[in-house]
Amino acid sequence: MDRDVLEGLPLAPPLKGHPPSPAEPFVSAERGVTGKRADESIAPLVASVSADELRDTVEALANFPTRHTFSPFIGPAADEVVDRLSAAGYPEVTRRTWTNAGHSADNVICTKPGTAADGPVIILCAHYDCRMQDPDDAAARAPGADDNASGVAATLEIARLLAPVALDGTVQFAAFSGEEQGLWGATAYSAALQAAGAAPCRVVNLDMVGRPPQDGTVTVERDLGNAVPGNDAASHAFGAVMAQAAADHTALPVRLGPIFASDYMPFEARGDVAIGAYEGEGNPHYHRTSDAPDTLDYGYLADITRFTLATVLTEALPD
Repeated sequence: MDRDVLEGLPLAPPLKGHPPSPAEPFVSAERGVTGKRADESIAPLVASVSADELRDTVEALANFPTRHTFSPFIGPAADEVVDRLSAAGYPEVTRRTWTNAGHSADNVICTKPGTAADGPVIILCAHYDCRMQDPDDAAARAPGADDNASGVAATLEIARLLAPVALDGTVQFAAFSGEEQGLWGATAYSAALQAAGAAPCRVVNLDMVGRPPQDGTVTVERDLGNAVPGNDAASHAFGAVMAQAAADHTALPVRLGPIFASDYMPFEARGDVAIGAYEGEGNPHYHRTSDAPDTLDYGYLADITRFTLATVLTEALPD
């Protein structure tokens, strides 16, 4: 789709977990590959996304009694993510421990180096912790299937499929903890990148991508005047790539919305170009024991995984 058309799409409501604003009509992107790569170079890999693999990861994470950051299960949940990345063929998967307000947990970081010294760095991230309505309840049963085993499952599936693919760009697969306490894990990792003098990255965040809203749309989130307003134009252009990927590789109608209240925010504040995919408002199981694997739509989750994979490939494949 032409970027000017993308800019004309209405905004979706920004507040995760809160009652939505009155629905606005959406505009679907025009189908047909119009990006910088031919369909045959991306489509076969994108089509190989497995709904069964996605379900398996969601069920494995939801099987923990809870993944609350303060619970004894947050470490074993990180182990599960590490094991799955290692099984996908990544020899170096690291756990980076952070501490905040007397609590510690790990971020799981897996880096797939690019072949070009000047290639882009893309961070594909999701948070693996979850919680109940009471943010301090670290003991209650909390499957966290949609929030956010769905985003972790998509990230791990993309990592699995990209493992044998040579990319110009470097891709980091990140699973953060402490999101539900105030983006603690993502903030710590962003600060570490800043301290190391890392160049600005492109950040793609997946948070709640497993249960479609009533209209079946998906929201592509972009930066709209946050800590570093100078990021906006690049974020809008990156969001246009994602919206076009959704049109080229799925039948999902696209809304545009702002980035808000998830793990991309600390990265935006350090100058990174941040976007996200989000299912939109309306999940009645949000932060409840009923957020279970059987409430998700794995075809919808697979479609979001497909266009996110296509977005990464468009940015990171050799020209």
